[in-house]
Amino acid sequence: MQSSYSKIFKGDSINKHGKKGIFTEVIIKNKEEIKDKPEKNQLVENYDNLGKTIIEDARRKRDRIISEAYEKAADIAKKSQEKGYEEGYKKGYKKGVEEGSTKAYEDGYKKNYDRAKKEEQDMLKKADDVLKSAISEKERYLEEKEGQIKQLIVNAVESILRHEVKDKESLNNIVFDSLKQMKGTNTFVIKGRKKYCSEFKEKVDMWKQQIPFKGDIFIIPDESIEEGNVVIERNNGKMVFSIDTACERIREIFKDEG
Repeated sequence: MQSSYSKIFKGDSINKHGKKGIFTEVIIKNKEEIKDKPEKNQLVENYDNLGKTIIEDARRKRDRIISEAYEKAADIAKKSQEKGYEEGYKKGYKKGVEEGSTKAYEDGYKKNYDRAKKEEQDMLKKADDVLKSAISEKERYLEEKEGQIKQLIVNAVESILRHEVKDKESLNNIVFDSLKQMKGTNTFVIKGRKKYCSEFKEKVDMWKQQIPFKGDIFIIPDESIEEGNVVIERNNGKMVFSIDTACERIREIFKDEG
């Protein structure tokens, strides 16, 4: 039994210079392991859980990055402030003693204090840059993950749809739902491949009772129609069910939500 393995790895996009590594592994079982409808439903649920897990993992990484940045900024601020006062005091005092002048002491203290203060501001700016970088990386990471999750879901739904249309019973339900939506006609002509049409013929009487519909429903086999596709003609038009059209619509929905 085959399986597909997807690995998403963000290199050292955040290291000691303001970047941290982000690594996520996603393992998805192949659709061939889906054997019946309960398991197909389980696959959809698994993809939903997968999306939630990846988002939650990204949030935890984001919170850790921001927390570490705040801690680093606070530590830098504290050390630089202590360093400024200590250096300013020592160097100013030394100069004052050597020159034997209170003014010399004050000048030395102020000069070195100002220099230490500037160093403190530079370090605080560096800490602020680290924090901004962490926030920016978090937003970029979540945005990329969201796109990947959507694509995983689209692929899963498309895989299920293409598997479902090969199931005659599933296609019966699609035709029945389409007939219920099409109003204002006395005749339906349903076209599809022969293997589907044999199933449709057995359902015609039941469909007419359930809709209800008192007109005629004709079933015409047509091998030129692609597998999984059905054409339903009526007095004033026709409807074509195509798996490709359905999949494209799913992609549009996810694109609009983005």
